[in-house]
Amino acid sequence: MQKLKPYLTIVLIGILIIIILLQRSCTKEPIINEPTSVTQIDTIWKIKTDTIIKTVKEISVIHMPVPADPQYHPSDNIDTCKVRFDKLLKDMLTKRVYADTLKLDSLGTIVINDTVFMNKLGKRTKIYDYKIPLVTKTVTITKHAEPRRQLYIGGNIFGNNANIEMVTPGILYKSKKDNIYQVNLGVKFDGTISYGLGMYYKIKLK
Repeated sequence: MQKLKPYLTIVLIGILIIIILLQRSCTKEPIINEPTSVTQIDTIWKIKTDTIIKTVKEISVIHMPVPADPQYHPSDNIDTCKVRFDKLLKDMLTKRVYADTLKLDSLGTIVINDTVFMNKLGKRTKIYDYKIPLVTKTVTITKHAEPRRQLYIGGNIFGNNANIEMVTPGILYKSKKDNIYQVNLGVKFDGTISYGLGMYYKIKLK
């Protein structure tokens, strides 16, 4: 066994040199083997044109004090009193329409129309006229990455807390179907040589 140890050391050094040389010789510019895809971006405009009429809810009523202005008070002169009454009646029965346009940047507008009649806010009309862009992105894979064969060279070292007992250099071959085949050589320090074969199959997990 003492005579065998120097030879094992030389064998191990030789194996390491071969691995390094193979690694360097196999280091080339990587082959691009990626899936080819086409990206398509579509924009669909959602157009909203609608008219909504609703009654505005009255939340409070506040009675204000009568102003000191004579037009809001009765007069001893019947003609003057009638003129004031007619004016107030006309104001009461006048229907006023207010319009406001809210601009939504470049998307469109919302028009709000309010009607005031007999001191009350009547129906409120909302006119919607805008469009919202809906962007969809579709990625279509036109060509999937082709499976490739792969070859690995390496080894294992086995031992315990005190000594290294065995070195197993080997080769792994991976097929296009992702199956792995293994061939290795086991060398013990007592001179025993063993051989090994292995096969591994890919398991598809959900």
